[in-house]
Amino acid sequence: MVQRLLFFLFIFLSFSVYSQIQGPPAPFGYIKYHICDEDADGVEEFDLLTHFNFPFNVVGEESTNYNPLTFYLTEEDRNNETNQITNPTAYLNISSPQRIYYRSYAIIPGAYEYLDGDSSIHAEPIPTPNSQNSLILCDTNNSGLNTFDLTEARSEILAGLDLELYILEYYETLEDAQNQTNKVPDVISYNNITTIQTLYVRVYHRYASACYSVVELELIVEGICKDLEVLLFPLDSPRPGFVSEYHLYVINRRHDSKISGRIQFNYESFLELVSISDVGIGETVTNISNGFFLDIDDLSPKHSTYVSVNIKTPISVPLNTILISEARYLGTDYNANNNYSKLTEIVVGSYDPNDITESHGPNILYDDFESTDYLYYTVRFQNVGTADAINVSIDNTLNAKLDKSTIQMLSGSHDYVFTRADDQLNWKFDNIHLPSEDMDEPNSHGYVYYKIKPLAGYKVGDIIPNTAEIYFDFNPAVVTNTFNTEFLDTLNNESFNKVNFSIFPNPVTEIVKLKFNKSINDQISVSIYNIQGKLILNSKKTLQNNTIQLSTSSLKSGMYFLKVNDGVNEVTQKLIVK
Repeated sequence: MVQRLLFFLFIFLSFSVYSQIQGPPAPFGYIKYHICDEDADGVEEFDLLTHFNFPFNVVGEESTNYNPLTFYLTEEDRNNETNQITNPTAYLNISSPQRIYYRSYAIIPGAYEYLDGDSSIHAEPIPTPNSQNSLILCDTNNSGLNTFDLTEARSEILAGLDLELYILEYYETLEDAQNQTNKVPDVISYNNITTIQTLYVRVYHRYASACYSVVELELIVEGICKDLEVLLFPLDSPRPGFVSEYHLYVINRRHDSKISGRIQFNYESFLELVSISDVGIGETVTNISNGFFLDIDDLSPKHSTYVSVNIKTPISVPLNTILISEARYLGTDYNANNNYSKLTEIVVGSYDPNDITESHGPNILYDDFESTDYLYYTVRFQNVGTADAINVSIDNTLNAKLDKSTIQMLSGSHDYVFTRADDQLNWKFDNIHLPSEDMDEPNSHGYVYYKIKPLAGYKVGDIIPNTAEIYFDFNPAVVTNTFNTEFLDTLNNESFNKVNFSIFPNPVTEIVKLKFNKSINDQISVSIYNIQGKLILNSKKTLQNNTIQLSTSSLKSGMYFLKVNDGVNEVTQKLIVK
């Protein structure tokens, strides 16, 4: 019996050794190859032969036992040894990332006849972090100095870039940041030198350190220990006869102090306030005419709170009516630019629950929009399928006129992971289990809410479109509307003030008159656009007693924009048709 067992053991060991010799070779396990794509065209020159230089992880094997590597674009080509890459020391990638397959034959076959594997090459664009960032602390001892945790600014600086892929280093001078010398050693407890001090942050890719940007981080020690941000955004569009829900968010942007204060919310006088809910502990609501006061007490640092506001649009309100809602912090704090939030909406009929909107509405008066102002986008989605959505994902490609480095996430309906790759935004809601409309209509909705600045240099007439794609599980994308933001002339621009232009009656029913109190060119070009920016009427008129008449009988009720041009000057004014 013992002899029989020894025989089978001998056979088994012999088979194992044979399998080891004849079996498939082990992979090399090379590290991914990243280089900097300085011109951002996605194509760079890779030295494959130098990078993939035999870092063997195979026991008992030495690189000197093997011939140089050969490279291939597909696994099939590598296995068949066809279509070998002919210029491995100066290879131009086809895509990024891209898989590269390789093989090396043994000079004298030993345990393996050959070794092969694959890895990826990446042409990394130069990172685009937020260019201007700040940390603000209280002046607790009237010294102008405090201790900063510099990592608190990490999310703001990266502006949606992958937190895991980028490294941040802090320096006291620009020269040090560029040369990577004299790095700040303690980023958790950094003591500022002056009341307002600028640090320089070197941001670079974890696997491509030469691919970097340097941005500023301003450290401020401020006597006014408040920075309260007010945000107002809709969860659905206003429709006649229906109730719309809004969220009024209040955020304590300070790192070091609690905040108490009062926020005033106002809506159009012809709307009906149905309810205010989600009022937190220590918060009170006081109703006033066309709105309410929200008083908050001791909102913790870096925390937020919100109330849900339900407002009904009466059946009598015409479609395309413009609704203005406003929220304002009534106190005084360090940053007055984020104390006010205005929402401009259009009354609609039936609508797609998956949409994108911007809080200013489709038109912004150019002279009223400053360099410190942001555009505020809300992407809304709803599961109108027949089962719950296990995962939801949103893709949003930023227009070239938006400054991708200034994006800041403000809120989301559910837990999400937000990433930005250049101008590509993505939100992932994994395991959201969003119920369908039929299962649970109130909870079948979701949203993301962010702010971003237009690129410097925008001008009157510029239009910024924005569209999102929403994915429910593995279904095709639900493509939202395209929301167009157009910058218009001010209602009374300086050039037309010279001719004292006026329009009446406004609102109008059938005939509108344009009156010029000073003589100008006889021929006047008149255009009327709807709220979506579509040209409805375009004609040339001759002045008669400095007056022009237009018929509006063919126009539906709602708001329009009337543009007048005398060949030298141009002005746009709102026109309301009853």
